[in-house]
Order: sequence, then structure tokens, then C-alpha cells
Amino acid sequence: MTGIDIAAEAPPPAAPRRRLRLPASRGGIAWLVVLLIVGTLLAVQFGRQVYLNWEIGQRADAIEAQIAAVEAENADLQAELDYLRSDAYVSAEARRLANLGLPGEQVLIIPPGAEEPLPVQLAAPPPKPLLQQWVELFFGSGS
Repeated sequence: MTGIDIAAEAPPPAAPRRRLRLPASRGGIAWLVVLLIVGTLLAVQFGRQVYLNWEIGQRADAIEAQIAAVEAENADLQAELDYLRSDAYVSAEARRLANLGLPGEQVLIIPPGAEEPLPVQLAAPPPKPLLQQWVELFFGSGS
């Protein structure tokens, strides 16, 4: 023989595994059913609480977005209110509504109908018909 003859050692015996044994009596099966029902109810209640927590978080995010929008609108309104309370606005409105001026100013009142028409060079050309505008847009000008 060309090899060494060594006696193979036997592997150590495997530790006996504990097997879960189902109860064989009716009382044991009844307890198992009760435990399954209680476990199911606990799992459902836990899932319900997780869902409610998620839903409350979603509502809180939506309310925070609404609060941010209202705060931005409030800042805009506050800026407008500050302008409306300023002397610049008060004097502009007084001039517009009552034709008032500052001391030393001369107020010029032009009665309605006394305006001179615009010169032809400054007058805007009449608008082209809408159909002609669309044709020019898609096919180019005819000129």
C-alpha cells in the first residue's frame, strides 16, 4: 500500500434537537388555539397603531405646509400694510383722490375731454386680425 492506514474517528454524536411537540390532548389544542387568537389580536392592534401613527405624521406634514403658506401670506400682507401706513402712500392717495399737492406745488387739473389726441407717429397701429396672426405664426409673413 502506498498510503498510511489511519483508523477514521467517528464523528461526535450530534446534540439531540428539541422538537416542538404539539399537544395531543383536547385541552392542549384548545390552549394553542387561544394563544393563536390572542397573538393575532395583538398583531392586528399593533398594526393598527402603526398605521394611525403614520397617518398622524402625514396630517402633521400637511398642516405644517399650510402653516408655512399662511406665514408667507402673512409676511406679504404685513409688507403691504407697512406700505399702506407710510407717508408715501398717504400722500399719493391724497393727490390721486382729492387732487391735493404738497405746499409750494401747483396742481394742474385737466378737465375730461380736453386732452389732445396722440400724434399719428406715436399712435399704435391697429392690431391684425387673429386669423392673420395665426397664419403668420405658422407659415411666416406673406410679405
